[in-house]
Amino acid sequence: MTGLRFVAAFAVFASHTYLALWFDGDWEGDTPATVALITARSGVGFFFVLSGFVLAWSARPGDRARAFWRRRAAKIYPTHAVTWFAAMVLIHWTGGQVAARQAVPNLLLVQSWSPVFDVYDSVNGVSWSLSCEAFFYLCFPLLIHLVRRIPATRLWSWAAGTALAVILLPLVATAAFAPEPHFFTLPVSLHRYWFVYTFPLTRLLEFVLGILLARAVLEGRGRAVRFRHALPALAVGYPLAVQVPFLYAIAAVLVVPMSLLILAAAGADIRGSRSPVRHPLMVWLGNISFALYMVHFLVLQYVYRLIDENHTAGNGVRAGSAVLLFALSLLASWAMYTFVERPLTRRWGGPPSTPRGTPPAAPRRTGGAAVAP
Repeated sequence: MTGLRFVAAFAVFASHTYLALWFDGDWEGDTPATVALITARSGVGFFFVLSGFVLAWSARPGDRARAFWRRRAAKIYPTHAVTWFAAMVLIHWTGGQVAARQAVPNLLLVQSWSPVFDVYDSVNGVSWSLSCEAFFYLCFPLLIHLVRRIPATRLWSWAAGTALAVILLPLVATAAFAPEPHFFTLPVSLHRYWFVYTFPLTRLLEFVLGILLARAVLEGRGRAVRFRHALPALAVGYPLAVQVPFLYAIAAVLVVPMSLLILAAAGADIRGSRSPVRHPLMVWLGNISFALYMVHFLVLQYVYRLIDENHTAGNGVRAGSAVLLFALSLLASWAMYTFVERPLTRRWGGPPSTPRGTPPAAPRRTGGAAVAP
């Protein structure tokens, strides 16, 4: 699953690269732009489900809420603070301005609660998803307690119901908000888009789905799912997402295929199956994927303008620039992970708390690979 984190992060990078280097601003009839947008959105949805899964998988009975919150803050906030500061410097360096109503909510990770585009997409725009994650982390101690109370025989029903709720969200948005004015040139209004894509309370459903899937796997269910089940579902889901109404393409169409992908990855890790995404290089790339997600858009925005400020370069120059920008993003991600994320997580995060009187559990071996119990 660590290797798949990089795959999802690269999908977001590739999509944003197309939109930053090639997109001309006209959505109508622009299939590559639509595919890029759907790919980026699906990558974020994957991270939301995966986040719930991983946190539930690693949760220990007796872990205190404050200790959990401290660990998550140590994991995400230093990287956010550094990229926030870097974005502020770059914005002012290039002649832009950021109002306090934009900068302060972004720094405090509450910007996604606002249905105002230049608030939730301000400073380092990709940090809107971190605003959702911060809310997920706040809710997690209560959510894991409630999910643990669900009888094992009913877990799939709860997971199916949660996935159905994600699928039905566009209907709720359509009923709750007016269709006009359109959000830029997209075929949807800003408030409908915000409700389905950015609003932390609605995106919480995907996080809860991840928790339910983890609990099911811990109960010995869902381990029969293989990549041969998940990949065809994704192969059908992406073309379908291009054809359905825009709101359904954000998360509804792909929530089930993404869930199958996570179940397949979890099963492969448990069995110790061979896979290209379990190669040490992919695991390393997965470890720096959070930093890659947080720095890549700044690299795309502010480095490319040094190469082609007026966007007049040919496709060859743009393709070469894309490779260079990816290399620079990886380098910045490595530096962020090595000098900010990892050392501060170790210093301030601390180990998960263990219930008093409970000895540390030894790893067990399944399929030749050590797996944490």
